[in-house]
Amino acid sequence: MREQGKETGSFLRDFWYIGAWASEVTRKPMRRVIMNEPILFYQCEDGGVVALEDRCPHRNYPLSRGELIGDTIQCGYHGLTFGPGGQCVYAPGQDRAPAAAKLRSYPVIARGGIIWIYMGNPAEAANQSVPDLDWMTDPAWTSWIDGYIYLRCQHQFLTENLLDISHLAYVHKSSMGSDPDRIAASETTVTPLATGVRRRVRIADVPTPSIFSASALVNDRIDQWTESSMIPGLYQNHTHIKPASEISWEDIGEAPLQNRSFHAIIPETDTTTHYFHGGARLNVDVETITGERAHKILEEDVGVLEAIQQNEEFVGDRPLVNLRNDGTVMQWRAVLRGLQSSKAA
Repeated sequence: MREQGKETGSFLRDFWYIGAWASEVTRKPMRRVIMNEPILFYQCEDGGVVALEDRCPHRNYPLSRGELIGDTIQCGYHGLTFGPGGQCVYAPGQDRAPAAAKLRSYPVIARGGIIWIYMGNPAEAANQSVPDLDWMTDPAWTSWIDGYIYLRCQHQFLTENLLDISHLAYVHKSSMGSDPDRIAASETTVTPLATGVRRRVRIADVPTPSIFSASALVNDRIDQWTESSMIPGLYQNHTHIKPASEISWEDIGEAPLQNRSFHAIIPETDTTTHYFHGGARLNVDVETITGERAHKILEEDVGVLEAIQQNEEFVGDRPLVNLRNDGTVMQWRAVLRGLQSSKAA
């Protein structure tokens, strides 16, 4: 059996994950399945956010098909009504609501236009830090959020795609791609972390990708330096671009073109994934990667990843061959095995 790094049916729940954009959670009940669990999101009258398991415990009818009454949610099947903490507060025709009618409530934190959700033991949520995206607020940068792609593939395919620099030359050849051999032979340093990996990639003297070519701050060839990190559910990336030269990165100071991005990889089921994305670009003479342009680039990965998932149904047990540039993925899989082992202990 080949090594795939899969977590099929068993997810790492003890981390904060992006559950929704704040713009999605309103006074209209919203359903989203995360890690095989149906979840109801809604906004309270004071603007607070509630996340409950999306089922009425009477007959498992989705509460997201019900009606908000103040800060409570009423089931559209038999009228049982639940408070923001998940306890049933009203059952038609009964003097008392059944004490056993209690729903799971998920810890949530609203920050910077993002609704973070903790899928593990609620008592442990306060001991885990929400990932830091404070760089999104730098006034020297133009930022964006609200990007979303629905992927019909298991989440690890997306995670490993983001950790693989060499596919840029082929999948993204019309936007971010450049010389395939120089990209594949890039100088790459990978550092394992307690819960993930950090990677540095330096690519020297390659033809300028079309996404940067309109800028007067670079010429027809560039040097590229990328710093990125991956933890369960979140990839962050910082790309620096300068004109190709003999001047080292240590001596040049700030690169004239820079982009940052975050990519949230949230399992929906064993074979489907929520892909949230946002980022920021340094305010310079051209728009490089922002908003809709970033979305179109990331959509180029969709057909590839979904085709792999479809092919897995036929060839899943056959061995894979790894290349030189797969070192980051191998390090990630090793960290993942450690996290899964500690969870099982």
